[in-house]
Amino acid sequence: MLSLGLLDDDGPLQELFCEHHDDVVLRMKSGAFKAIQLKTRLIGGVPFKSGDDEIISSLRKFAALDATFPGRFESYLLASNVGFWREKKNGSNLDHVLSELRIDSGKSSVALVKKIAETKPAIDRAVVVAALRKVQLGVTPGLDDVEPKLREQLAQIPKFRGRRYDELKAASDSLRNRIFEASSLVGLSDFPEYLAVCSDTSESLRDQSVIQSKRISKTVVSELLDRELSSATLLRMSQPVPIADLPTGMNKMELKMAAGGLSVREIEHLKDLKFSTEYLLRQWFYMFGREQTQRYYEHLRVVVRGECLAAQENSQQPGGLYANGMKYSQAGRKRCRRISIRESMMSQLHWRDTGKPSKNSGM
Repeated sequence: MLSLGLLDDDGPLQELFCEHHDDVVLRMKSGAFKAIQLKTRLIGGVPFKSGDDEIISSLRKFAALDATFPGRFESYLLASNVGFWREKKNGSNLDHVLSELRIDSGKSSVALVKKIAETKPAIDRAVVVAALRKVQLGVTPGLDDVEPKLREQLAQIPKFRGRRYDELKAASDSLRNRIFEASSLVGLSDFPEYLAVCSDTSESLRDQSVIQSKRISKTVVSELLDRELSSATLLRMSQPVPIADLPTGMNKMELKMAAGGLSVREIEHLKDLKFSTEYLLRQWFYMFGREQTQRYYEHLRVVVRGECLAAQENSQQPGGLYANGMKYSQAGRKRCRRISIRESMMSQLHWRDTGKPSKNSGM
């Protein structure tokens, strides 16, 4: 859900870096960073206490970041879907301990600082205190609640308010999957490598491709949402033909074109178009995945077949060959120019490079 904050031009967020699953780093427009740890339990579970292993582990990560990158992190957020235990003001109440630390070191906070600092490898106590003073607590939806919450936030964005429920669901699912995909990638040295990229240092990056794929920017979010919501207007087939079942080779096409009265040069040109279409489909698979590629193919097939049938009807000659008449009829020429495979391919490449459909695109 944080990723939608990237769409706010007036907001403070520059980009997200998904370290691994529950670790998120926010890069702010100010140049500073914020680290987030998300802790979840089954709904109805016991709220987290300051001494829980998961909490100690998260707080140690914050302290380690402060020790390794002094002055780079302005704050830390520890969020949970079940909240934090607050029944008594003692050492188990994390909110109480952190509040105590911000004012002055008290009995409850001393025990927590000692436990974090002395866990191997040891961290200087002053660093631990400084990091804990920057820790904020928050509430996050559980895994089952992320989808509806994300959809609700998406619907509040002005440009998406008029969208249908199913369109918003598809868009939010795609965004969520993109974040999960980025989080599941394991880098050799996550944040140090990312910091090197952000700082444009000469540090050798051991796995820059992974680092780049874990960065979520405004451009990434905008292009993903625009592409998913644009696909809602694509034409569909009542009886879809899976791309994997399409015939291979050129022999059958050559026989049909020859039976229609086309010349050898014209048939060779159509073979080039078929090859270009297959190349385009491979590009789509790489850029958009199997499901989205199937949608684009169905849209293109419906449009092309409709225009070809119309051209055929205008050119058909009873008892004779009509392929050339269809090709050279005025209506046929206009239609073929408008929906040619080459134009469709170029418009999709334009979409990939700019994030926007071209003016000549049928999508």
